[in-house]
Amino acid sequence: MWCPDELIVAPATVAGPGLRGIVRLAGQGLAPLLNRLLEIPAPGLAAAGSPPRLVRARLAAAGLADSWGALPVDVLYWPGPGGPVGGPLAELQLPSSGPLLAAVVTAVCGLGGRLARGGEFTLRAFLAGRLDLVQAEAVLAVVDARSPDELALALDRLAAGAGVGLQAVRNTLLDLLADIEAAIDFADETAPDAVPVTPHWDDVAARISQCDEAITAVATGLAARDAAAADLPRVVLVGPPNVGKSSLFNALIGHAAALVADEPGTTRDWLEARLGADEAPCILVDLPGLVDPGADPSDAVSTAAQAHAQTECGRAAAVIVCRDATGGASSFEPPMALPQIDVLTRCDRSHSVRGLGLGIETSSLTGIGIDELRRSIRETVARLPPRGSPATVRLAVGCQTARAGLAAAARSVAGDWVDESLVASHLRRAADAVAEVTGTAIGTDVLDRIFSRHCIGK
Repeated sequence: MWCPDELIVAPATVAGPGLRGIVRLAGQGLAPLLNRLLEIPAPGLAAAGSPPRLVRARLAAAGLADSWGALPVDVLYWPGPGGPVGGPLAELQLPSSGPLLAAVVTAVCGLGGRLARGGEFTLRAFLAGRLDLVQAEAVLAVVDARSPDELALALDRLAAGAGVGLQAVRNTLLDLLADIEAAIDFADETAPDAVPVTPHWDDVAARISQCDEAITAVATGLAARDAAAADLPRVVLVGPPNVGKSSLFNALIGHAAALVADEPGTTRDWLEARLGADEAPCILVDLPGLVDPGADPSDAVSTAAQAHAQTECGRAAAVIVCRDATGGASSFEPPMALPQIDVLTRCDRSHSVRGLGLGIETSSLTGIGIDELRRSIRETVARLPPRGSPATVRLAVGCQTARAGLAAAARSVAGDWVDESLVASHLRRAADAVAEVTGTAIGTDVLDRIFSRHCIGK
């Protein structure tokens, strides 16, 4: 387990142009180190137990100022024990220069600090109780967000709604466990002030139901936001020009959306449509025919179409490789190593390659193989890895385990004869599952895996 008191440092802004760059530091001995690194005017850094303070300093003349001059440095300093990581923390705001930030980090390491591991600042905030595990993993989701929807979802989690709700559920479960286990422990007591030995099982059942509803609300809400934020997997029709991809696209979605003609190059843009309802849905994409990379497109529009087709292939989760039955066994290969479905098109026009196992034999005109192809797409999409983040998957599994424990406890309480020990066992299982989701109780090896995925400086 990482030591929460070591003095660590890392750049906290991405490399590249910008107005300001930030170097983040945390750990014991931070104030003396900053006083050696910088010239800090009176009254100096905030004392322990004081609110954070912004100090306008300069690089120390006896240190980095020799090479960089007396550059101004804004220091935002949390003295601890409060603050984001529960101990001393500082952010040095400097001109955005990669070499300058690297020089500051190197100087800090020379004064006794070390480079932070990925996610170490967030881990310290978690260990100090400033974040629960749902929030901590949301930090990584903020960094990795690829769209406004994904960013909004990550920020929602960072705002602590899910973690606070689940922690309240765990507290209720622990209270229930305490009541039931006290009744078990004191069942033989006969003193007037003894703990009541018979819990009110109707009240227990109601509280179990409330916990189940709360967990369901958290899981449902986050799953709904995940579904909105994450794109459905994209399944792309690829192949040379004029092999019947657009006709196949129309047949699969059930209506004529793509323009169909016998001339090569009819499809200049990409078309997409949702395929499948509730079971393994995906986005089906029809692309322009992919030409040999060494070939010269005939015009600027074709050039743009080919570039866009390659981009769409890069977004694909799976590809449907189309070959024309009338053209024999094509040597065309898909542009990426992805799950693929091989298809022969226009099988109503030729029988020369049918039955050779070259792919699903289809005809958009007669409907041959269309249902089989839809089924194959559905099975391929169902086998794809989960699209949710590891945090989302872990949250879903934890909530499912907790709900299973609550359901078992509810069944035990509803019987004519109640076994207190069995009810307590089921409730403990639910409480433990919630504790793992929020990080209240989780192994150090799991924590290392979770936080090591974070960027250095976060």
